[in-house]
Amino acid sequence: AAKPAAGQQVPAARNLTEDAWADYVPFLVAEFTPFFSTPPTPSTPRTGWQAQLVLSVPLYDSAREAVHEEREVLLAQSKVRLEAALRQAKSEVRVAFSSAQRADAGRAAAARAAELAREALKMAMLAYEAGATTNIEVIDAERRARDAETEAVIAEDTARTARVDLLAASGRWP
Repeated sequence: AAKPAAGQQVPAARNLTEDAWADYVPFLVAEFTPFFSTPPTPSTPRTGWQAQLVLSVPLYDSAREAVHEEREVLLAQSKVRLEAALRQAKSEVRVAFSSAQRADAGRAAAARAAELAREALKMAMLAYEAGATTNIEVIDAERRARDAETEAVIAEDTARTARVDLLAASGRWP
């Protein structure tokens, strides 16, 4: 799994801060410049070149101190952003876990309600066959059973969605 951006910023900022010594390292610059002039003059030939080697040794530069302080601040900011991202991720996992638990409890309750509605339908059919009730009670029991089955399927889908959300919040789902 890929690290979140906040997790990658802290090592990058730390490396930038720790490598500040490189700002004070002497450096050598080589420069080569060919030229062509028309018309040539007595002091300037028609063609030629110039080469230079420049060694620069930094002794003190107040801007570098400011850059070093800025890098320290960037490191502190990246640490704060990482802590905030971790806190947010933990919160999302807790919320997703709680939602998954509630969805599972709702799924179980809806499945039990559907089972009870099927039993009520069976009892209404028996009562109708025995002549104790009218077909209106049977139709009503069938509607309740169908509605309970629909609610059970919806609760099952909600539970699956909550589990996917939990996997995503915990970083185990792409």
